[in-house]
Amino acid sequence: MRRTFPTLLILLATLLLGSCQWQEKSDAATPVNPSATPAQPTLLPTQAQNDPTATLPPLNPITATPSLSFTATPQDQPFPSLTPTLNFERIALRIVTPGPMSRIVSPLQFIAHIDPYYTGTTRIELLGEDGRELYRKVFKTTSNIGYFTRVEEKINFEISAAAEVARLQISTYDPEGNLQAFNSVRLLLLSVGENQLTPAYEAKERIALRYPQAGQEVSGGELIVTGEYKPINQTPLILELYNARGIIVGSRLLQIPPGGDVYEPFTASLPYEVREATPVRLTLRQADDRISGMAYLYSIPLTLLP
Repeated sequence: MRRTFPTLLILLATLLLGSCQWQEKSDAATPVNPSATPAQPTLLPTQAQNDPTATLPPLNPITATPSLSFTATPQDQPFPSLTPTLNFERIALRIVTPGPMSRIVSPLQFIAHIDPYYTGTTRIELLGEDGRELYRKVFKTTSNIGYFTRVEEKINFEISAAAEVARLQISTYDPEGNLQAFNSVRLLLLSVGENQLTPAYEAKERIALRYPQAGQEVSGGELIVTGEYKPINQTPLILELYNARGIIVGSRLLQIPPGGDVYEPFTASLPYEVREATPVRLTLRQADDRISGMAYLYSIPLTLLP
């Protein structure tokens, strides 16, 4: 019995020690599988900015709009980086017939197309070589969105000489009386004989602007005008900025030598000074080198900012 009692005590102590070790293991953290990826916390924007080691989710790729093209320009040149496609197909005033230097006897059959944007008060005039008025008609034209306005007129005239050079012209004016567009064709008028018509000018506008575009806002006290122009003659191209009252707030003369009936690129700078947002019209015009007056004018509306 003396040997059995100590043995029982030793056995009891062993059981108690094993129980304590089992309880200690059961309270420990669950082991981490080294091959598993730990869950990442979601960072708020402010957390991501303050923590340089934080990794933000990838951004969706940005696809450039295919209808716009961009060109890099030197930093020291104030040209716009956006280069829109030139549009020569939209003609403000197109003289369909007669063509340039057609030989005409009275009456003259005149046909023209007017862009819906430039409709308003329309004026048709026939001027003799000395600038005298042989015919004039003023009337209203209305805008048909998406369709040009067709003008067809029978023009009777009288001349004292056997033949005379003349200018047939058409122009449009806005409600304030400001000139919007002007186009003309030079003819040879005959007292007697038969008509000899030439083909009309190609169905393209003489000028197309890259910058500015119609309705654009311009700031900084300087307007950069760039585009292409097909000169009528060797007189300078005159660029002007008119406000609603017809006052010139900026102007520039630009010499573009004729290049054989081709479009010539040009760039011009028009300084201006305004104190507030000012609606203006940018006009580009060229004079007739034989008969007093204009040969061509194109314009677009703009807003000048200080």
